[in-house]
Amino acid sequence: MTPDPSWLRFERGAEADLEQFLAEAPAGRPIRLHLAGEAWGSRACELIAFSRAGLDLRVIFLRGAPLGDGALGALVASPALASVRSLGIERCGLTDQGVTWLAQSPHVSGLRELYLCNREGIETGPLNQIGDAGALALASSPHLGQLETLDLWNTGVGDAGLEALVASAHLRRLSSLTAWKTRLTQAGLIRVRAAAARQWERRQATAPGAPQCWIYTDYDERIITW
Repeated sequence: MTPDPSWLRFERGAEADLEQFLAEAPAGRPIRLHLAGEAWGSRACELIAFSRAGLDLRVIFLRGAPLGDGALGALVASPALASVRSLGIERCGLTDQGVTWLAQSPHVSGLRELYLCNREGIETGPLNQIGDAGALALASSPHLGQLETLDLWNTGVGDAGLEALVASAHLRRLSSLTAWKTRLTQAGLIRVRAAAARQWERRQATAPGAPQCWIYTDYDERIITW
């Protein structure tokens, strides 16, 4: 596929290079930031958070970086995140507290894709320590109504958190939920399916949403839930 020439990309360099890129990027062109490895820390999040107004930061991925909740908190508190459609914080030391801050931020209302996983193949950075509390925060967020894809692969989210996500009245557009290598049990999967069926029935009678949601688990490769 030929890359879209309208996109601006930053994928390699140091903090000084990122700072220069953000300072010189023209307004109105979509930007993809892909920062991978332990060289990226809280300073990178600060540079993004305080980037000048008018930048179209469409995609931000941080992978294998020692960020922690504090760095993410600074990022999600920034209006710079309002244009982001795809956000990945993968293996960056995120906990339920950081996920809660993300869920409470009004600047994430445009998100379509959210990746909070510990993806295989990423060998640097502290693991994300996300459990049911983080999933419950996402499920109760009034700001994530546009979210379509949620990746929680290899996290500590279990039955209660996943059931809350599929039953959420806010996540009406959710159409892909990755739950491989989570703490979902077979008994929990039955409850998740039942909650999803009830959600589908409610949507048939009231507000429309995603026609179906694919849930990827260790028990079934694909489960059509609603």
